[in-house]
Amino acid sequence: MTAIAITLFPTLLFAQLRPGACPDGKTYKVALTLDDGPNPIYTPKILDVLKRQNVKATFFVLGERFESGSRVPYQLLDRIKAEGHLIGSHTQVHHAHTKLSPAEAKKNIERPKDLIGSYLSPILRLPYGDGSFKSRDPDKQKKNDTVMSLVKNAGYEHVGWDIDTNDWDPQQRRLMPGSMLKEICDQEGGIVLMHDIQSNTAANIESWIKAIRAAGHEIVGLENFVPRLAKTAPPRIIATPIHQEGH
Repeated sequence: MTAIAITLFPTLLFAQLRPGACPDGKTYKVALTLDDGPNPIYTPKILDVLKRQNVKATFFVLGERFESGSRVPYQLLDRIKAEGHLIGSHTQVHHAHTKLSPAEAKKNIERPKDLIGSYLSPILRLPYGDGSFKSRDPDKQKKNDTVMSLVKNAGYEHVGWDIDTNDWDPQQRRLMPGSMLKEICDQEGGIVLMHDIQSNTAANIESWIKAIRAAGHEIVGLENFVPRLAKTAPPRIIATPIHQEGH
């Protein structure tokens, strides 16, 4: 047996002993993000889990949740912020922005600042990621460029994702947490996409967090992948140092 094989053998054996570990024994950093809320039923349950597990996450919220006049959504933002999580915009209404006129897209991107601007970090995730992807179709790419310019002009940095849990899909979420752990290995860590309006996520996120850690991975703040946040977020939110820019 070669020296290299002898060196690798204990690492690979240890990886096999950990449930969901990467085949090569490597471990990665991941940041948890949750879209579409806040939800008065499920967001508090998820916050309870995050507090219990000492995890900091990022919530990308929809501005339309704050149009009803109810204080509940604002109270949830108060709690999210007080417990050290980041809050980003998911725009006003869950539209595909390349299908809107530039004026409509601009309004949808900018409206949340009027409603919850004091809560927002300078980050935004477009619904479906629509507008943020690259296209070989020149007409489609032109629309993408227009949307991304609107995001930038509004003062946001767009944040996508690397690992999609598909927690909204009854078929796909049956594969959790195995499918998520595989994606973490395949993508070498990164930003995990979930939704805090899903009852299934509220019921299972604690076991998913435990599965990530049991596989040897580290759950970190989004600032590990979006360095701009380290300069703009309150110091108490930054729980871990920046190592390098991620995906």
